[in-house]
Amino acid sequence: MKLAQSVGLVVVLVALAACGGESETATTAAPTTTAAPATTVAPTTTAAPATTVAPTTTAAPATTAAPSLTVTDGSGREITLDRPAERIVCLEDNCTDLTSDLGIVPVAQHRGGAWGTAAAYYGDAAADIPIIGDRTSVEELAAFEPDLIIARVGQEEVRDAVEMVAPVYLVDIGGVQTLKEGWMDIGLLTGRQAEAEEAIHRFEHNVEHLAEDLPADAVDTRVAVGFGDTNWMIWDSSSFCKFLHDEGAGTCVFPAQPESEYGSPDSEFAWEFIVEADPEVWVMITWEGSARADSVTEPAWLETTAHREGRICNEDSAGSFGHGLLMLQWAYQCYLNAGWPSIYDHPGDLAVWLPEDH
Repeated sequence: MKLAQSVGLVVVLVALAACGGESETATTAAPTTTAAPATTVAPTTTAAPATTVAPTTTAAPATTAAPSLTVTDGSGREITLDRPAERIVCLEDNCTDLTSDLGIVPVAQHRGGAWGTAAAYYGDAAADIPIIGDRTSVEELAAFEPDLIIARVGQEEVRDAVEMVAPVYLVDIGGVQTLKEGWMDIGLLTGRQAEAEEAIHRFEHNVEHLAEDLPADAVDTRVAVGFGDTNWMIWDSSSFCKFLHDEGAGTCVFPAQPESEYGSPDSEFAWEFIVEADPEVWVMITWEGSARADSVTEPAWLETTAHREGRICNEDSAGSFGHGLLMLQWAYQCYLNAGWPSIYDHPGDLAVWLPEDH
């Protein structure tokens, strides 16, 4: 927001000195012998005193107010801060993906432990980040004195309940483009625009590099993305599926579903449909105690091409599968390694995807 600047014009007035001239009365010769009257000499004219020029006045510099920081979050709500936020609270697991990518350590995180542990992003330092949990009160949240709270689209009710503590930014996790927008917005609100731009550049560079060796027919690869325990699965046609298709890397075989209350489309399917769809590569969103390639016992799962050929990615998501630029890169290479292990290495520890100075 630009402020109009008013600058006063200084007018310097200069008085001109007025100069008087000399005058004489002519003497007249008398017609008689009477002596002529004495000649009167005109009085000496005194010059007007020199006019002093008024000193030039220097205009005071225009006062520029600090610009406010205004963005529109993923829910369409405008957020304005008077200064860059320094104390960030994460109310969603994918928030630590964002904060770590920008070099920010939140003053509190959503949850830790076996699900969504921030250790994937912050290593041993994660133990020093307080955990809020799912039932934190407004008073407990206020005790962290946050300047900004980060959640995701779909948590509007949570936002409405806690925005009295601090402004709440909701990240739209629906796709790559909206994630990038969230990264840039948080970069602006925290004074880390350069870090946000660099994070997006890293993402684009890594994805482009991975695409260089992608087989020409990769887009026709039948993919399933799912999670659950050993007896059931929920198939997720999330933003990750769209990302794979847009990159020409695969096609999710389960039909698109309406959005769930959690913001991503998911649904259960009959086991018979799984056999019919026969995914060639399986991306399993996993956590401690969840279904994994070596723990699923359902015969329908064992009959798929993906399981028979071992083309499976156990994606230990830290609770942010496909919902952050860091995890999206990691999951993508995990998928590529499962599909074409002779071409792609396993992505390894998530730390290799973090900024170098993290």
